[in-house]
Amino acid sequence: MKTKLLFIITGLLLLCGAGCKKALDVNTTSLVTDDQMWKVKNDARSAVFATYGLLRAALSNENAFFAYGELRGGDFKVSSRQDISAVTKQDLNADYGSMAEWKDWRRFYAVIAQANLCIEKLPLVTQNDFRYRQEDLKLDLANVRFIRALSYFYLARIWGKVPLINSAAEGDFAEKPQASEADVLAFAASEATAAAIDLPWRYNGLWPEQQGMYYGQTDIQLQSIIATKAAAYALAAHVAAWQGDYATAEKNCRLVVDNNSNGGYNTAATSNLTSPNGVFSGQGYSVIFSINFAAKNQEASIKGHVEDWTLSEPFIPKKTADIYVPKDSITKIFNEPNDARFSLAADGSTVGDYFTNFSNAAPMFSKIRNLSVSQIPVFKSYQSAIVIFRFEEILLLRAEAAIFLNFRSDALANLNKVRTARNLSEFSSTDNKVVLEAIFKERRRELLGEGWRWYDLIRFKRVKEFSKLTDADIANGATRWPVSKVVLGNNSKLVQNNFWH
Repeated sequence: MKTKLLFIITGLLLLCGAGCKKALDVNTTSLVTDDQMWKVKNDARSAVFATYGLLRAALSNENAFFAYGELRGGDFKVSSRQDISAVTKQDLNADYGSMAEWKDWRRFYAVIAQANLCIEKLPLVTQNDFRYRQEDLKLDLANVRFIRALSYFYLARIWGKVPLINSAAEGDFAEKPQASEADVLAFAASEATAAAIDLPWRYNGLWPEQQGMYYGQTDIQLQSIIATKAAAYALAAHVAAWQGDYATAEKNCRLVVDNNSNGGYNTAATSNLTSPNGVFSGQGYSVIFSINFAAKNQEASIKGHVEDWTLSEPFIPKKTADIYVPKDSITKIFNEPNDARFSLAADGSTVGDYFTNFSNAAPMFSKIRNLSVSQIPVFKSYQSAIVIFRFEEILLLRAEAAIFLNFRSDALANLNKVRTARNLSEFSSTDNKVVLEAIFKERRRELLGEGWRWYDLIRFKRVKEFSKLTDADIANGATRWPVSKVVLGNNSKLVQNNFWH
């Protein structure tokens, strides 16, 4: 049976054992020794795809992607789970097993260790297998550099100061101190920029960076689930925005938007955004990069998906969802008429599929509901992708950057591309602050539940307004997560983030 992309189980078992053992503190036995690896082209394939698989594990573990990016932002309330409730209340030192997992950065360092190993060892394959050309090496290195840059960007946004490990020899970082957040971001930016040079727009064999089929996979199979120029530019844009460098952010967003035909990107119809087979299947013309869980590739799972927390009957066998968006929040967020995502009609009925059972005390957030089984609601299994970058989000980031650069007409043009796609009227104002507020509100509507809200609050400097944190808390580092006690115990040079002492 043909090995599927993105979760090569053999590669994970073999290569994480070789490159990540000390970073994860797990006792692993490598089935392939280092002198047996890096011999043939298929070794390179397994190594590169293992890096993607490890990123998937880091982001899906205990719904980490959603926990980091969404729970602290105030939009979701909790029905039952005390561990989730603690996060929404900013009580990140609460004693729960899941909390310990969320505070532990070692899964991200497993990704980085594997990327570092690839960067060091992949050139050996060119010496041992004539089929592995220099062009193949450049493309593979660009892929792992993109993943390494993305991993460091998550680390910097979540924890701030973290160890900066750039070689396989440093895989045991037991006594390596934290680098500044600025240094980590600078490294992520340089890696994303470098990766973009050697990545194609698409994997259709028509770009000089990639000829023929990539490891036997077609363009359709690889669409949106592997690094491309657009993904690297999107990452570079976000790193720059986080740094406050809106000129660089706007430039990289422009490279994505103005070259959208190269990647085939466009805004998705609202029906496609909320369809079980649409945007959150992970592949489509609005998705730039995602982590895939397709059932057709035997990748569906019962955990690691937002639906496990947000859905209930009739979609899955659960009486009450763990989290929900309260009615008053929904009507406050979606406060414009005719919004195709959600709006109230004149007769009180609802429009749109972002929510189900709005008349209930706790409406269900059903925007993302990619189930992998048809026997609803006998049991639960999900195949929704973790969408990292999509076209609408980059349009809104470009609008944000443009308004900071005083390019108001450009900001409005990009904002309105998203608004009109959602059946809203075009927005107009001659006041930059008013335009920025409109962009902020549109990001909240469009990206609800997609892991952006907390990062947006930090970047827009709006954390105090939407959380229980004070100015003093924020100044003392409360927006970052505490470092796991296990991680601190293994490294005497690490220090806890100030607020969480």
